[in-house]
Amino acid sequence: MPEFRVATRGDSKLIAEMERKYIECPWSEEVILGTFSDESSAIYILQSGDTAIGYGGIKTVLDTAEIYNIAVEEEHRRKGYGAAILDKLIEHAVSRGAAEMFLEVNENNAPAIALYTSRGFEISRIRKNYYKSGNALVLRKRV
Repeated sequence: MPEFRVATRGDSKLIAEMERKYIECPWSEEVILGTFSDESSAIYILQSGDTAIGYGGIKTVLDTAEIYNIAVEEEHRRKGYGAAILDKLIEHAVSRGAAEMFLEVNENNAPAIALYTSRGFEISRIRKNYYKSGNALVLRKRV
């Protein structure tokens, strides 16, 4: 049964590798390492045994939380793991006193948009040409 754990600096290479594989604008390992020095940021890794299934990152400042990225390894997709990671990040935001959450998603990423809207996120605005392959939808959720 997969379990969550809080990522540590030692996970930066793993996270950076997943970023390169699955995120259109990936963070460098240096940027990822910087999040571990920021008390307002957290990264959770979902794993089964020693195998990482996916991860999610979030930053909470005052009453607002922003989801950085969520990624699930290709062979583990369509099994509910993305939803589990999103739920973990929502739980984190609520536990830190957030009243609202934001995230950005490529307008062409229909599976991610379906997941986010199923959890109550709504389109707040559009950032034109944010990604090389399209606009970004800024989604918002009150928690």
